[in-house]
Amino acid sequence: MPVQAKVTQMPRWLIDLISAVVAAVLTAVIIGFLRRRSLARREAALQEGKQTSFEAFIRGKVAPYPRRWRYGWVNVGLGTPSWKPRFSLRRRPVVLPVSARIESIRHVAGFMEMFATNPDCSVFHVRAEDVDFELAVMAMDVASALRALQSGSGGGWRVADPETQARLTRGASRD
Repeated sequence: MPVQAKVTQMPRWLIDLISAVVAAVLTAVIIGFLRRRSLARREAALQEGKQTSFEAFIRGKVAPYPRRWRYGWVNVGLGTPSWKPRFSLRRRPVVLPVSARIESIRHVAGFMEMFATNPDCSVFHVRAEDVDFELAVMAMDVASALRALQSGSGGGWRVADPETQARLTRGASRD
């Protein structure tokens, strides 16, 4: 008479937890791959002098810039740079200045700003003639976004602080 071994099953909560962790890891890998591919395409378009775009949040104190952070895309290349809202009923693009000066670059500050944008964003404080506004760009997109805005097709944007420009250039050369 054979002896039967007692088979124990994993608890259901542990199976659910393992499934959720595996799904989260796979999602992170896929999103990371797609972001890196998008960045590579943008870099190739910049080198070829073609039109490109990048994700950015924008806010300003005067029209036509929204007063609160709004999510959208900055289009650079043909003509003047513009920002177009991603989720909007009217979907009117905002024309960005052809020539501007980035006064400072900082990380998002405070819980409300993290909630309104993304904790991984860098915020550009931009001054053009008599208008100030802010662009929040994902950290991995900062170097290519600056190159796009500084390129001949994107206009004459420049970083005011030479040390910040040098740091960003060194960071881009390592990628």
